[in-house]
Amino acid sequence: MNKATKGAIAAGAAAVLLLGGLGSLAVWNDSETLDGGTITSGDLSLELVPGSVAWFDSSDDVNGGVDLPIADIAAFRIVPGDVVAYTAQFNIEAEGNNLTANLTADTSSVAAGPGSAELLAAITTSVTAEGATSGPLPTTGDGSAVITAPNTAAENQVLDVRVEFVFDVDTDGLDAQNQSIDLAAFTLDLTQIRPLVP
Repeated sequence: MNKATKGAIAAGAAAVLLLGGLGSLAVWNDSETLDGGTITSGDLSLELVPGSVAWFDSSDDVNGGVDLPIADIAAFRIVPGDVVAYTAQFNIEAEGNNLTANLTADTSSVAAGPGSAELLAAITTSVTAEGATSGPLPTTGDGSAVITAPNTAAENQVLDVRVEFVFDVDTDGLDAQNQSIDLAAFTLDLTQIRPLVP
């Protein structure tokens, strides 16, 4: 067999191999659709209840410490020793088998008006929540856990939030007079946390 014939045979064999790669060997097979059910996600939300915001004079030595409504917080003139309280209700929707969330309060955004640094320094803030969670919340953004039981948490759990602003009674001289701060400039956040266990 000459070289030309050998080359032709080799080329033909290669072509056969290439053509063979274009087909497939049929084998028995079967498939079945599985009834796997439906996966549904839960939800987590925090919403202010309309019309629930109120301000109070909560000074211990005024009316025996009973909350006195403040009709217009912008018109209220705070003095050393006063305690002013902001209250509001929030709806919490929390549903999920492994849902754990942190409720946090952050008052770091409470801002002083022009030339009002002394008043800001003389005010201390505390935040408490009653309802889905109870007790004081750190004002630095640290949280208090809100845990819902699997599939049993009723939607729209009501959370009562109270923020108290205390004007240091030891403020003396002319310190902090005729100054202003935005007492409403704080945030409340509800955030899912993972892992559930350390």
